[in-house]
Amino acid sequence: MSKVSKFSLLFSGLFFVSVVVTRIILNGWVPMMWIPLGIALGLLIFAILRDWRLMFEFFTLKTTKHGMNMGAMIFTVFVLLVAVNFLAVTKEKKWDWTSEGLNSLSEQSVSAVKNLKTDTELVLLYKKSENDETTRRQVLDLAQLYMNVSPRLKLQTYNALERPDLAQKYDYTTGPFGLFLVQNVEGNERHMKVDQATEEELTRTLLRFAREKSKVVYFVQGHGEHDITLQGPESVSQFKKDLDLSYEVKALELFKSPKIPDDAELVVIAGPRQGYLATETEALRDYAKRGGRILIAIDPDARHGLAALTKTFGIEFQNNYVLDPRAMIPGAGNIAALGNEFSKTAEATKPLRTGFTVFLIASSLKKAPDASKDFILDEIVKSDEVPLATDELSNTAKVRTPGPHTLGILSRGKLAGAEKDFEVIVYGDSDFLRDNLYRNNLNRDLAMNSVSSLAKDADLVSIRPKTPKGTQLAMTRTQLMIVLFGFLLPVPILMFFTSGLLWWRRKSA
Repeated sequence: MSKVSKFSLLFSGLFFVSVVVTRIILNGWVPMMWIPLGIALGLLIFAILRDWRLMFEFFTLKTTKHGMNMGAMIFTVFVLLVAVNFLAVTKEKKWDWTSEGLNSLSEQSVSAVKNLKTDTELVLLYKKSENDETTRRQVLDLAQLYMNVSPRLKLQTYNALERPDLAQKYDYTTGPFGLFLVQNVEGNERHMKVDQATEEELTRTLLRFAREKSKVVYFVQGHGEHDITLQGPESVSQFKKDLDLSYEVKALELFKSPKIPDDAELVVIAGPRQGYLATETEALRDYAKRGGRILIAIDPDARHGLAALTKTFGIEFQNNYVLDPRAMIPGAGNIAALGNEFSKTAEATKPLRTGFTVFLIASSLKKAPDASKDFILDEIVKSDEVPLATDELSNTAKVRTPGPHTLGILSRGKLAGAEKDFEVIVYGDSDFLRDNLYRNNLNRDLAMNSVSSLAKDADLVSIRPKTPKGTQLAMTRTQLMIVLFGFLLPVPILMFFTSGLLWWRRKSA
């Protein structure tokens, strides 16, 4: 082959490689890349035409044919690998072999994304930096699981520094990323933020986003309850913010008009400090007779006088203090109680398999001895045997009752003269709803699950977090000796002597 043809082939290859490298670096095609590609093809055609006789003779040689057969096999394998990788990227499919289902969506998540009736965008805003790349990758992997289920969900990613208009539009200012669900229906766009990049949070937001009508949740006010309009660690603003995503939250002042509105899906009594009027408690009983649902969270150190109301539903408020020595509060001592045993039958607590809730200055509850036999009572949250219950917050308290203690009870049934079943959840503490404790451990899940279950929104009950479980191998001493002296030691010794024998035989041959 002439030198000119050799140089033509060499430069043709260099131009072609430059096109491939540029394509990879730019992650896309640029019109200017047609120039080096055209030069590469032109040089290749020139080299073939100049020495076509020599090339024809070369390709007709027997050795060349054998080599081409091998080349064809290599090329075929290469094409298969490219095809497999292309299908893996465009048609992603995963099989989850983990016992906890760590790499797949739960049935609730699959149902939520399949029930999307409108094309929905999952918009990811991020700030490009090396420290945030891992987090962004986790978000993309999570989004891909949902997109594999339904074509209605699409992912759009934007660098917030390059798209400040979107950052301002979705109010993204802090954090490594912002994740938002966006729908555009007949020109009207609405969006909702996904607070955390977890399956539980994304599915919960999807379900809330798909709601067409909000149910009304009333918070009773006027007796020193936690105010839903205030901000700060002593308020319940975070609890209300979560409820606002799914419900219409309103204040209810019963002392002005002692009747529960007909549109009330649920009534919440959270931390009253003063006593209720007889007309108010009667209004709550009347609401229960109409099939009402009530969430009551009351404290032992307050004069709310609601023990008689809870007893109406078969729940006796002990008005004591459950103290757990493991839950020390800096500057206050062990005035907290841990709820770590959850009912496996109640909708509110079925997902809460592991972990605990933190109650501050809580009272224990129990089933009232004279409760109607028609009531169904379920102790949904209990402590273990460690906490002690006492009648006074003092080191000299005479009565100290060991656990376990019931901290939350669900009651369901018909009151006398009622046509519909009531449903009531009572907790011996309201502080777990406050902002300074709300996001601690399982407090948020318990609060939101209680509302969702009472409002008959089973799809909003939080998904049980998936946590990897280590596989333990328990062996007796005898079994360990058998494994050690029967396998672990003999095998390497046998291999050592076998290799020495083979070496000696080869040397002596």
